[in-house]
Parts: sequence; structure tokens; C-alpha cells
Amino acid sequence: MIGAFISFIFLSCTSGEKVKFNGEEIGYYRNAEINNISLKVDSLENKEVIFSGSGIWKIFNDQIILADKRTGIIYVFNDDLSLKETQIGIGEGPNQIKGGLVAMASGDQELFLLGGSYDYYVVDKNWTISQTGALDFYHENTPYDELLKNPKPEYAGIYELHYEFQKPTWFGEGKVMIQISSTHPDYNYILNKNYFEEAKNLGILDLSNGKIQISGGYPPIYSKSNFISYLMGTAVAPIENRFFVQGFEADSLLYKFTADGMIQHAFGHAGKEMITDYPDLNALDVTEFDLGREELRPKVNYYTTLDFIEELELLVRGYTKNSPIEDGIQLYRNDTLLLDQAVPKGFSYFGYRAPYLYGSYNKQFEREEKIVVYRLKLSE
Repeated sequence: MIGAFISFIFLSCTSGEKVKFNGEEIGYYRNAEINNISLKVDSLENKEVIFSGSGIWKIFNDQIILADKRTGIIYVFNDDLSLKETQIGIGEGPNQIKGGLVAMASGDQELFLLGGSYDYYVVDKNWTISQTGALDFYHENTPYDELLKNPKPEYAGIYELHYEFQKPTWFGEGKVMIQISSTHPDYNYILNKNYFEEAKNLGILDLSNGKIQISGGYPPIYSKSNFISYLMGTAVAPIENRFFVQGFEADSLLYKFTADGMIQHAFGHAGKEMITDYPDLNALDVTEFDLGREELRPKVNYYTTLDFIEELELLVRGYTKNSPIEDGIQLYRNDTLLLDQAVPKGFSYFGYRAPYLYGSYNKQFEREEKIVVYRLKLSE
């Protein structure tokens, strides 16, 4: 158990600057507020559950859950992290998924599961699969020859799931936002220097029919002169179905949009003790890109999770630090930084359940045969 409070520093407040997003000039506000807010860290362990080591943690139905990507089994835990029950799983049964699990999103009433074959499932609080479907990127009926020979960033049909950085998020009733990218031979993030100036990165899935509407874009840090496609991960946090905040792995700024995707402004502070001098990755093919990504990502730091805790009106952002023992977490309220605090290395925030912010230790299976969950107790 880690009982000590970890110290934190607040940054100065400035405002009134201008930045660009998708070529549009917007306001940038670097507001910070000195407060008595703090997080006390401890941990929970489970040595009985044995799973593949590739999983997704969430808080759902006021419980801690862990979904095994390879088996599709969802482990439901008691408050002390002892196992309560198992649910779902891969199979041909009436309440099972058909293949591997790619990603998961937790909502107030339902759980969204994204399968490995563009299939998706909605699970209710009784652990019943209430809805199934398949992702449809081709509903615009753009001719195949047009997609192949003349790819344009506004064509939904040139995009696909971006598996590596997939962090789906519920987006109002009956919709889920997913991460997309293009690997089209003539228009892709691996070889095309102009990709990040035009491409979309968000797909809005209509659960009633599977259709994907494309949206989003990239900030100026992703450009021809700064080709850092190995750090193109993005995360979205909806705020009360009126706004959403989008963050990017390589960008210290956070971008606020209306629910219909209109950019409002930017805010946010850079994390502390981060290596952000990102080398370009100029690959000649997919193999060279994969090797470069594996080499470069461990050498730099970047932003990770993003989530909005509605009952506390807090935006949570995680990031990696240039430290062997610590990473970082930031808390914002009303676009204002309240806290920037160190957390244990490998901490990956996955949800709030009063009075704790929970996070998994994503390196644990390299070293030990147990499940570890960190709890950050919020005091303010």
C-alpha cells in the first residue's frame, strides 16, 4: 500500500493567447488555480484471477470490471478486488461475442464492446447483450474506383478502425465515438506528409444502423515539418452531452468542441518532466514504420487517458514522465488546471467510483502473477 501524499505544484495563470486547429484560429487559455485538492494513493491486489494479460479495465454499474481481450470474459470484482462473478465470453451462445475484444466503453446504463471483426455489442446492467451490429464505413455509396483511385479526406470509405489507439466513448444516446485512420495506399499516416493537415480521426457510430460519420482533425503539432505519426493517438471526453474535449498524445493543449463538432477554444498545461522533443519518423514502408514506432515511443513522453467525471465536474488527463518510478495525472475544472500530481509508473486511469479514481498498472504482467489496481482518493 502506498500511503503518503505525493507532492504537487500549481502553474501560473495566463490567458488571451491564440492557437490554430484545422487551420482555424482559436483562443487558448492557460488557467490554473491554487487549491487544496489532493490525491492519496493506495492499491488493491488479486492473485486468484488468471487471464491472458491483455485486458481493459472499467467502472461499470458501480463495480470494477476487467475484460479479457482474448477470451471476451468480463471479470466483475468486489470492492476489495476479490472476484464476484464472470460474464460474457467468446462463443456461439445467446449472450456471447463472436470473436476477440478490441475495446470497450462504459456508460451510465450500458457497456459498449467493440469486436475484432468490425462487430459491436451493447450490454445492459443485467449483463444481457441487448444490441449487436457491424461498423459501416461505406454507407455514402462512393464508388469503389473513386475510393481507390482518388482518395479524399472527406470520404468515409477510405477510413478504418485505428486499432492501436482505440478508446471508444459514449457520445449521447445511441452513439459512440471511435478512433479512425486511413491506410489507403495513396493516402495514409505512414507515408503521406500532408495526411495530418486534412485527415479525420474520429468516427461517430450510430448504434441503430452501424453507420460511421467521420469528424475531427489534427492540431498543428502534427505537420509535414513534424511527422510524428507514432504519436497520433487521440482521446475524447464528452461533457454532459453539450461539449466534448479532445486530447492528443503529442500535444499539451486540450481542445473543446460543441456536441456537433464546432471548435470553441483550447486550454491546458504541459505535464511536468516530459521528454517532448519528438524525432520525425520517415518510413519507406509499413515494416520500417512499425520498427521505428517500437523504437521511438519508449524514448519520449506523451499524454494518455482523458475522461470527464460528471458528478465532480472534473476532467482527468494522464501522461507519462521521464522517470523510472512516476507518471503524471492532471485534474481540470471549467478548463482550469487544479492539480498536476505524480502517480506510480504505469498508472493508467480507467474510472471513478466515489471516493476513488481508479487506475490499472499496465506493466504488471511482465513481472508478477497478480492483478494490481491503484486507487487515488480525492480530497478537496
